[in-house]
Amino acid sequence: MKVIEQFGTDLPMATEILKLESRLWQLALREQLRVVLVTSALRGEGKSTTVAYLATALAVHPGRKILAIDLDFRRPSMNKHFEADVRFGLADVLQGLCHPTEAIIKTELDGLHLMVPSREAEKADPLLLHDTVKLQWLFDGLRMSYDMIIIDAPALVPVADAAALVPLSDGVVLMAMAGLTTKHHLNRARDLCLGMGAKILGLVVGNVQEAAPEYLDAGYYNAYPRPTRPTPKGRTLQDPMQPEPPQQGPTP
Repeated sequence: MKVIEQFGTDLPMATEILKLESRLWQLALREQLRVVLVTSALRGEGKSTTVAYLATALAVHPGRKILAIDLDFRRPSMNKHFEADVRFGLADVLQGLCHPTEAIIKTELDGLHLMVPSREAEKADPLLLHDTVKLQWLFDGLRMSYDMIIIDAPALVPVADAAALVPLSDGVVLMAMAGLTTKHHLNRARDLCLGMGAKILGLVVGNVQEAAPEYLDAGYYNAYPRPTRPTPKGRTLQDPMQPEPPQQGPTP
């Protein structure tokens, strides 16, 4: 089932993504965010799936124009979520082989467009991501055409690609996977973002239901679950720099 089709269901991930989308959109309006980069410390932490769902959730609202860009040139996967036909990719744009508009892919949602690395993954040279002048020129143009641009960026710790992309964004959402991401790697990813001047919008933690089933009621996204009772559902985007909230003692 394609991502777009799943938003007509009550699947848990679609439900939780809608909560995340609502908070991110309100944050974007309040702080004038146009380009949001989603990355993680390591590979396999769910960022590509999250970007696909989040872009769809943003675009289901009438009147919005959303662009999802797959900038993970080493392991592109965005297109598989939408099964879209690719003629040109971002690598072709950066090499001057096509105009940016030719690399924009339409989806079944009127308000959702995609850009992927290339029709043939092996032709997407990761070194192109370090040409910050061309990338800045590209993003300056795209900002004028879309209400929000969501970037699926490579993992931060294994390669330098994502660090080069961070300055292009207005904010960064970090992904982590419960039971997989270590505190050391998460701290390293945070430090890399801050070192590039990033504004960290929040931390999204996946796999909570499987890694910590006692927090089932806390939902799919939960950055700081309390050890004695489920975390309230008030927020899904949380500041990774914020200390863990103090535990409350028993009520007399």
